[in-house]
Amino acid sequence: MRPPLARALAAVVTAAALAALALPACSAHRSSGASPTGSPAGDVANPSLGLPQATLTIVRSGTNELALHVQIAETDQARATGLMGVKKMSDQAGMAFLFDGPTTESFWMKDTLIPLDIAFWDAQRRIVSTFSMVPCTADPCHLYTPVGEYVGSVEMNAGLLSGRDVKVGDTVQLTR
Repeated sequence: MRPPLARALAAVVTAAALAALALPACSAHRSSGASPTGSPAGDVANPSLGLPQATLTIVRSGTNELALHVQIAETDQARATGLMGVKKMSDQAGMAFLFDGPTTESFWMKDTLIPLDIAFWDAQRRIVSTFSMVPCTADPCHLYTPVGEYVGSVEMNAGLLSGRDVKVGDTVQLTR
């Protein structure tokens, strides 16, 4: 058994080494090659999470309005972390939040550093609500609550939904 001072010093050294390894993963980076879906990988929104990836497309009348390379947050931990701490993100990247069944949970921007758009969709894959969200600078943070139940949502850089004319009623397609 190590003496208390040696254990404390070993813990500090281990923590510092782990922190140094994690630093490069805290910002978005450009990937080369293809995603698991075979499409260009583009940026990954929060690479430190190591989440599954997919292509999310928003469609109206058979026309693609917006396509994003997304990470998929489908666990409580991944959904809770989301895009917290992300300093910048490509306009081709985002994060999809998937739920096991219909929910009415609100989203907030606590510890989120960049403005984001969010679209919520229902079990029929129709968008039911959209918001432009701003970083939370003081508690309590504003809550973004959709008008009805949803099974998924997608966050992306602010301005993309209005810039691509995405509207309530458009359809979401998620290809893993």
